[in-house]
Amino acid sequence: MRKICPLLSLLLLSIFPATGFAVEAYQVTAKAWNALGRKDWNGAISHANHAIKVWGAQARQTNSKLGGFAPAKDARKYTNLNEVGTCLLLKGDALRQKGDAKGAIATYELLLRDYQYAQVWDPKGWFWKPAESARKSLAKLKEATAPFKLNVAKKHFTDEQLRFPGKKGICLTMRQPGKTGSAEENLPRLKKVNPYWSYSWGWDQVPNQPANVEFVPMAWGAWSVDGLSKGLRKSVVPHIRSGKVKRFFGFNEPDKKEQANMSYQAALKYWPQLEALKVPLCSPACANPEGINDNSVQGVRGTWMKDFMLEADRRGYRVDYTGVHWYGGTHVQHFKDKMRRIYEKYGKRPILITEFAPADWEARRLSQNRHKTEYVLAFMKEVLPWLERQDWVAGYAWFSFEHNQAVGHTSSLYDAKGNLTACGRYYQSITTENPDGDQSVK
Repeated sequence: MRKICPLLSLLLLSIFPATGFAVEAYQVTAKAWNALGRKDWNGAISHANHAIKVWGAQARQTNSKLGGFAPAKDARKYTNLNEVGTCLLLKGDALRQKGDAKGAIATYELLLRDYQYAQVWDPKGWFWKPAESARKSLAKLKEATAPFKLNVAKKHFTDEQLRFPGKKGICLTMRQPGKTGSAEENLPRLKKVNPYWSYSWGWDQVPNQPANVEFVPMAWGAWSVDGLSKGLRKSVVPHIRSGKVKRFFGFNEPDKKEQANMSYQAALKYWPQLEALKVPLCSPACANPEGINDNSVQGVRGTWMKDFMLEADRRGYRVDYTGVHWYGGTHVQHFKDKMRRIYEKYGKRPILITEFAPADWEARRLSQNRHKTEYVLAFMKEVLPWLERQDWVAGYAWFSFEHNQAVGHTSSLYDAKGNLTACGRYYQSITTENPDGDQSVK
């Protein structure tokens, strides 16, 4: 799709009036293209840096206000964003060609974070998106600079033992009476979406857990060997012996300071205690499971998951599922591609998406959330049937933001009164027998 075109300047000059800001921005971009075509990597970087310095701030504001790709008929209006996005892509490509992997990664990530809605006219008659090219280059570069792909994991349980009663789950807190997110408040919510399984970020089961909904306990975090051992013996082992507990979830977002906040070495220290439960184990579910800094990772950077899984395999520790959290936008293909990459990366273990929903992390007020409810619903209608049909996806649990949370209220399954929203009604309609759900929900 993307080509270095010597005639690009003449083409765009016919599209954009030769006056003021647009021509100046275009001229700098054209110089960067030409330098890249001549393999003048330093020249391409220099021209790109100039464009970013002059128009970067304005382009960033434009990108933030857009919140999505403009229709083709309107794309030409956002010249500053389009030119800066293109220049960042060219700079990343030039740095990559120079062998500066670290610089290229940082440049691609900047494009994906702040200028992802840039579009560029192709002489064949359509717009292409620099962010898509950057995302592909970034994934390859990450793989090349940190070669990491676990061997296919050895199975310790049969397919039947690993299989959930159904893929659709739900995550809801079950706190004590009187507290926000109590069992009294959330059990009715749980029942409304008809899940096959549920969890509550802990290992204590509530007395009224529906008999037809499998409860999966979790060790949210761990701070001492004795404390973990006592908790497991008291709250988990008896239910394993009775047959009520059939699997167990590892630590919750240990790579995030506001959550379990554990080093991967600490998690490995406690892992043998979880293995001793002798039921299928899900890996820790990280905020950034892939180690790529895109818009789905809540701003969490680093390679926690990679480091944990690599060392767990080296030690021969048992990990039966790969846990995943995801909070990106409503681009369906990006979600699918990321899930498959994670599956491939960590030994082709079945993946468990234990938290996911579109979220706009820049929103500070409800009105600022760029992922409108209709966009989220459309995302669900494509993604959930796809998940139901992937044999390498063991299960998934939608994270229902509260109706008053700016970053994710459009993804909520429940309204202020606890009734199902349109998203909630569609989620309710998904079953093993009807993986498409009720596509007429609006």
